[in-house]
Amino acid sequence: MVYTFSVVRQRAFFYNILNDGGKRVSGHLSFQLLFLFFILFVSSFYTSVQGITPGKLISHKQSSSDKLQAAYPLFNTPSADSTAESAMPQAEEQDNANSDTIDFKLCFDILAQNRKAYNRYNDSIFMIKEHDKWVNYFRRRATKNHQIFAANQEIMRGIKEFLTKHGDSIPEEIYLDFCHSIEQRYVRKKLYDPFLLVRMSRILEKGGAYLPDSVKYTNVFNLWRLYSYEQMWNLGGDGKYLRKAYQAGKAILSEDAKRYPHYDFALAGALEYMSNTIWLAFGLETIQDFEEHYRRLDDFLKREDLDEIVVPEQKRDLLELQQVKDEAFLCNIYYYTPTIIDSYVRDSLTRAVIDRNLQKAELSNLSFIRTVFLQMKARQISSREAWLRCKNHYHEKWLKYRDSPMNDRIIRDYLRPLYIFLIINDEADVPVSQKKKTIWKMSQDMVTAFGKRKDFQGNTDFVRELFRLSTHRRLVKYLSYKQMIWFMSGLNVSTQVTTFAHSMHVAKIAKVLLNGVLKHKPELLQGVLGYKTTTEVLKHKRTLRSFIYEAGMIHDIGKNAIVSVVNNEYLPLTDDEFSIIRLHPRLGDIFLNAVPGLEIFHDTTVGHHKWYNGKGGYPADFDNTKSPIRFLIDIVTLSDCLQAATERVGRNYRISKTFEVVMSELRAGAGTKYNPDLVALIDAYPKLAKKLHHLVENGWIEIYYSIYSRFFDGSR
Repeated sequence: MVYTFSVVRQRAFFYNILNDGGKRVSGHLSFQLLFLFFILFVSSFYTSVQGITPGKLISHKQSSSDKLQAAYPLFNTPSADSTAESAMPQAEEQDNANSDTIDFKLCFDILAQNRKAYNRYNDSIFMIKEHDKWVNYFRRRATKNHQIFAANQEIMRGIKEFLTKHGDSIPEEIYLDFCHSIEQRYVRKKLYDPFLLVRMSRILEKGGAYLPDSVKYTNVFNLWRLYSYEQMWNLGGDGKYLRKAYQAGKAILSEDAKRYPHYDFALAGALEYMSNTIWLAFGLETIQDFEEHYRRLDDFLKREDLDEIVVPEQKRDLLELQQVKDEAFLCNIYYYTPTIIDSYVRDSLTRAVIDRNLQKAELSNLSFIRTVFLQMKARQISSREAWLRCKNHYHEKWLKYRDSPMNDRIIRDYLRPLYIFLIINDEADVPVSQKKKTIWKMSQDMVTAFGKRKDFQGNTDFVRELFRLSTHRRLVKYLSYKQMIWFMSGLNVSTQVTTFAHSMHVAKIAKVLLNGVLKHKPELLQGVLGYKTTTEVLKHKRTLRSFIYEAGMIHDIGKNAIVSVVNNEYLPLTDDEFSIIRLHPRLGDIFLNAVPGLEIFHDTTVGHHKWYNGKGGYPADFDNTKSPIRFLIDIVTLSDCLQAATERVGRNYRISKTFEVVMSELRAGAGTKYNPDLVALIDAYPKLAKKLHHLVENGWIEIYYSIYSRFFDGSR
C-alpha cells in the first residue's frame, strides 16, 4: 500500500540564543440568526454522543460510513475526501487469524471530528454576551467536552487493545492501513498533536519482533518523532526531547534509511527540520553538519519529481528556507556565539546578505528586519535609523495583522521578527522614554493578537516563542511593574482563560481560608512574613490578605509556557504530557524572576504541588518544609486542591467531586499531603465551611463570566 505523509511543516522559529534573539458578533439580526443556527447545529450534533466501545469499532464488512452513523447517529456523512477513498482496500476486508479487524479510518475520523468540535465549543464561548444564555451554554459545553473526552478515550483503548491482543497475527496490510489512516484522516486535517503521534508510534513499537519491517523501520515514524519531540521541547524546554528529535532526524538522513518505505517524503520533512539553526545553537551538531544539510537540500530541490513528493506549501517553505539560510545563520547564531566562525568570514557574509536582500523587489517581514539589523551591525546605518525603520515597519504590518484572522501563518509572521526588534530597540540611540513606549505598545498588541487568534493548539511553536518573548530581558526591563502584571495576565487570559479563571478561583478560596485563620487561629500565622506575634499578625491583616490573593493569582503563571498541553484535554494525557505539566512551577519561577517585585511569590508558586510533609509532590528539588512562608504555601496548596477537585469546566478527564467528598479526602491526607491545622479549622467552624462550600460549588460560574465579559467583551 502506497501513501504519503503529507504534513505541511509548521516550521519552528529560528531560535535566539541567550534569550536575545472570533470577531465581535454584531447585534444585527442576520448575525444573531446565524449564530443561533450554529449553536443549534453543534448542540444537536453531539446530543446523542455516547462512549465508543472497542466493539463498535470492530467489524467485518460494514462500511466506514455505516459504522460512523452507527457510532454517532447524528453525525454527518463523512466528507467527500473520505468517501472518495472508499474504493481503497479496507482493513476489515483483510482475513486474519481472528477474523476481526479494527476500522482505523473510522477511529481517526472520529478523533478528528471530536478535536474540531472540542475547539468549536471552546471558541464559541466568546460569542455570547448575555449572562443567562452564556451560563446555560457554558454548562452544556462542559458536559459535551466530557462526552468528547470519554468517546476519544474508548477509541484509544480500542486501538491499543486490538494491536496488543492480535499483534503477532496481524497482516502487514493492516499495519500499513493504520499508518495510512492516521495520516489521511488526522494529520492531513492539520490536527497536529505531537503527543498523539508519539503515542501511536509507541503502540506500534511494542509490537517487537513480529512487526513487519515496512512498519517497524518506516521513515514516516521517524518523521513523526522528529516533529513531535521538537514540539515537546518547545513546550517545556526539556533537552531530552530536543535530543530525541535530533536523533530521529539523523535517522532519516542516514544511508540506512534509503532501504525503508517513504524515504523521499520523509527526507523532505527532515531537511526542512534539520536545516534549522537550533541544532547548532544547542551544540547537537557542527557547522559542517549544518552546511551538509543545505547541500542536500539544494540537491533535493533540483529533483524532477519534486512536485510528486511534496505539496505546494511545503515546497514554498523549503525554497524560502534555502533562500534565507545565510541571514538566519547570522542573526540567530553568530552574533550570540561569535566563536563559531572567523570574524572575516562573518563580515564578508554579512555584506553579501545585505547586498543580496537590498536587490530584491520585496522582502518578507522577517527578512526586512533581519536586513536592517545586519546593516546596523555592519555600521551601514545608525542604530537610530535602524530603530525608526523597524518601528515604522512594525506599525505598518500591525495595521494589516490586526484586521486579519490570526491564523497560524500570520501569528508566526508576526512573532518571529520581534526578537530582533527587541535587540534594535534596546541598542538604539534614542531616549529611554521612546523605548518604553515602543515596548508597551508591542506588549498590548501581543495580547490583542492572541486574544483573536484561531485555535491551532497542536502547534507549539507560538507557545514557546510567546513564553520566551514575555520573559525576554530586553522587553521586561522597559515595562513597569503594573504594566508587566497586566501583560502577563492578558496573555494568560488570551491563551488559556480556564487557567486564569482557576487561578482567580484559587485566590478567592485562599482569601476565605486566610480570613478564617485570622478570625479564629491567628497564632498559626506567627513567623509568616516576619510577623513574630499575634498582635503583629492582626495589625498587618491587609498585607496578608493582599499577599495570599496575589499568590493565588500567580501560582499557575508557568502554564503560560505550556498552553498546548493545558488546552489539550480532548484525549487522556500521556506520560510526556504529565511530565511537561509538572514543569509549570519551575517555569512560573522564570516569570517571577523576570519582574522585579514578584520574587516574593517564589515559594508559593514553586511549592504549591508539594505535600505538607515534603515527601511527595513536585518539584522534587524544592523543600517546602524549610520555607519561611510554609503556612501560606499550605493555604495555596489546599485552595488549589479544593478548586481542582470541584471544578466542573476545564478538566474533561474527570467528573467534579462534591465539597463533602473533597473534605473527606483532605481529612484522610491531613498531616501528609495537607496542613492538618487548616483541615481542622474548616471542620471546627461551620460558617467557614459553608462559605467555602458555596464558593467552590456555585461561585465558579460567575468568576468565569466576569473574566470573559471583562477581557473579551464578546470581541474574539
